Amino acid sequence: MTTPTRDFDPTSVIDQILTGHLPDPGQLPQRDELSAAEVDFVEAIATWCTEQDLAVVVEAHDQVRDSILEDLARLGAFRITIPERYGGLGFSDTCLLAVLSVLTAEHATLCEIVAAHQVIGAVRPLLAFGTETQRERYLPELIEHPSAFALNEPDLGYGSGPLQTTARLDPAHDGYRVTGTKTWITNATIATHTIVLADLEATKQTPGGITAVLIKADDPGVTRGPQSTFAGMHGLPNGRLQFENTWVPADRIIGGEGNGVDVALTCLSQCRAALPVACLTTTTACLRQAAAWAREDRQARRGLHTHPQTQVQLAALMVEALIANAVTWCALAPGCAPTDMEAAKLIVSESANRATDTTLQLVGGRGYETAASARRRQATPWSIEQLWRDTRVTRIFDSSTESLKDFLAQPLTDTPAPPTSAAGTDYAPTHTSAAQTARLYEALSCNPEDPVLRGVAVDCALDLFTLHCLERYRLHLGEDDEPSTTAWQVTALDLHRRIDDQLRNLSDPTLRSQRGALAAELVGAPETPAGPFTHVLTALGAPR
Repeated sequence: MTTPTRDFDPTSVIDQILTGHLPDPGQLPQRDELSAAEVDFVEAIATWCTEQDLAVVVEAHDQVRDSILEDLARLGAFRITIPERYGGLGFSDTCLLAVLSVLTAEHATLCEIVAAHQVIGAVRPLLAFGTETQRERYLPELIEHPSAFALNEPDLGYGSGPLQTTARLDPAHDGYRVTGTKTWITNATIATHTIVLADLEATKQTPGGITAVLIKADDPGVTRGPQSTFAGMHGLPNGRLQFENTWVPADRIIGGEGNGVDVALTCLSQCRAALPVACLTTTTACLRQAAAWAREDRQARRGLHTHPQTQVQLAALMVEALIANAVTWCALAPGCAPTDMEAAKLIVSESANRATDTTLQLVGGRGYETAASARRRQATPWSIEQLWRDTRVTRIFDSSTESLKDFLAQPLTDTPAPPTSAAGTDYAPTHTSAAQTARLYEALSCNPEDPVLRGVAVDCALDLFTLHCLERYRLHLGEDDEPSTTAWQVTALDLHRRIDDQLRNLSDPTLRSQRGALAAELVGAPETPAGPFTHVLTALGAPR
């Protein structure tokens, strides 16, 4: 099987690290600040969130209430980035990200509904790839109702494969016929418009290929539902879409025939910062709730904040919060390389999951109990349980952790010449190590086609990338001389230790081969696992 490759991006920090080059920790350009009108808009959304118990309402129903969707439409949440000439507010992506943060703080489902509409739904593809005629016709229809983007299919899970949803040209009716099924589509059960990726059949009239098609919910042959139910994200209008010989007029092809993959990848890349911002919001909430717990009178009386295990947990949360802030700040910079955006999504989503798990463990049973249960017994409700289960999906949404690591691990083409020598052999705890970067490149160069080796190398590169973001963020805040927190040093030391551990793994082929052998052993084993994995339950007389 041919190993997929990707082109080296000279503007990408993580690509520089993977090729042995130490990135320059210089200043990054910042996003534009919010205008006065945008500030007022974000405050209006925040006020709406605080005026009612939205989280309680969302958690209590299988699907988000129509009244909430109507309020979001009235406030303008579905038209933030749509230009004014089409009926939108014409606000910036920065304003959209601020709103997504506010909604995440209230309930992740609200953030996902708005993000799925404006980040990758019908809005962004029309703005980026639609003709002016398409924008004039369809964008005004999207200012009050959410839309969706349909890619996933029942037989396509982790990885990639041919789309089973097909389209064929129907020249007699000046359009296309779409047939197929899409699953796990956010907003599927409420969207009025959906961008659908379909495999267009090649004919004499068209070369075919993956094509982006705009389909309306009331088009003949469209069936919505059933709604999917998840461990978290209660009320999320995520579900199945089915198309049975659905006729789509020719003017609903977005971006041209055969260009559907470009439409999807470009729109995802343009707004990859949305998920890190949401995860950063969650991590910040964890830090605040942990601090509130530690400051409680009963905790202070028991001296729990001085307990070694508690100190470890509180310190871990501060480290995760600093990492999430640093990496997200770098991801928000204009001109951030698409590859670095992918890395940021991976890093911050993993960090948020560690933060929610640590906070839940720290608070214990009060954190594991639902807020509704606490209210029933007239106790103070905590939202940690909700944050914990809602955040878990961020490691899966918008490309899973494993999928992104596989992408980053692909061998690079057109790489620059490696540096002649490392810029030093020692590192200060707050600075990226040239020596570690050089060691990573040296280990990777020994067998660059080894997928296992490249996988370990990506883990190492991600931590070096995080360390680089930390340096840039610290430089931006001016905390080199008089730091406001010891978290800078603790976080840098933790990252350096992890990097050194990964470098040792890179130089240990035995460990890599043993892991591969174990995986093959499990897949090739009979239905009943070997004795060591079942002996105890068998001895107890329990069914295996």
